[in-house]
Amino acid sequence: MTGKFDKPLGVSAPGAGKRTGLLRISAIAAVVLAVGAIGFGAMGYLAPDPIESKNSEQEIVSTDTITTPAEPENTQFAKRPDLPVDTDAPGLQELGVNANENIVPVVPRKRPKNTGSRQVLAYLPDNNLVEKSASGLLPVVSSAGQRPLDVYSRQPDTEGNFGVARIIIIVGGLGISQTSTEQAIRVLPAGVTLAFAPYGNSLKRWMQAARKGGHELLMQIPMEPFGYPQSSAGKRSLLSSVEDKLNITNLNWSLGRITNYVGVMNFLGGKMLTSPDSLVPVLDEISARGLMFVDDGSIRNSMAQKISKSVKLPFVRATMTIDTLRTRTAIRKKLEELEAIAKRTGIAIGVASAFPDSIAQIARFLKNAEKRGLELTPVSAIASVPGN
Repeated sequence: MTGKFDKPLGVSAPGAGKRTGLLRISAIAAVVLAVGAIGFGAMGYLAPDPIESKNSEQEIVSTDTITTPAEPENTQFAKRPDLPVDTDAPGLQELGVNANENIVPVVPRKRPKNTGSRQVLAYLPDNNLVEKSASGLLPVVSSAGQRPLDVYSRQPDTEGNFGVARIIIIVGGLGISQTSTEQAIRVLPAGVTLAFAPYGNSLKRWMQAARKGGHELLMQIPMEPFGYPQSSAGKRSLLSSVEDKLNITNLNWSLGRITNYVGVMNFLGGKMLTSPDSLVPVLDEISARGLMFVDDGSIRNSMAQKISKSVKLPFVRATMTIDTLRTRTAIRKKLEELEAIAKRTGIAIGVASAFPDSIAQIARFLKNAEKRGLELTPVSAIASVPGN
């Protein structure tokens, strides 16, 4: 072997004096570069994949995203342990319509058949179905008699197949947590109905994202629970102890937070839903605005169904709460129970909150639902005036 290693160690070749320092420097530089390359490669191997390690709040539904400060939230509502709060995550681009902007009219569509999840739903309000108010844009019945319930509904993917069990799943609390809201819109099938809390952040942006994703929407109305004021649904709750005019004012405040929903659903309300004198004018107002009412089923002695019949308000009562116990096993068992009820009776309605585990378990449950003989249906498809 010849070259620089053809002499014993420590013996310099003739004329090599000046080259020794350069060679040493070159050798040291080569070693440093080699070690750096190995270390960089190791880091790339050990580091998580950038796609898999994305935080869910980075995986925004729309491509036209911006980062904006979160809107102020209601602290009473936010402190509830069963509602996640994340005000730091970015939302979607604000495309919302306010009282000074033009509103795009939407032509009502006939019910399609076998449309799957490809339905395109209006994400801006119909000019004929809103009125401007101090609370924002409020839903109204058009001069031609069209209701928001009809125009903003998501049509069933089929007309209803004989022998197929129908399930309705409503996920509420959207807007409170930016991360959970984005997760619900991104991973839940379009047939899942989404309900927004009035105290949420960036509600117009998330409403539009949900509509673009094909979801039917509800607005949650905070109502007086038992034990008020020690227990509260939050500011502007509807109360059994105040004048009807104040309740209507607070109802309109919630209704004006977003648009393009088919109806409302109670948030809490144990006391309010069992106080007929206070509940009648509220449900009458909801009926007059062309909406439906969804009773979340949590109040055993609720008067909502009986009063809805008297004021001709389209009504649905949920069968069960899916995530009363918020463990994966408990949620999975509740979903299996919901499926069993639907197969036994033909239809079942489940309500859940926008917790990460709830969203994930619902998405997994629905993945092969059709193969199990289940048909996911938007809540408006089963709304009817009680007794009709």
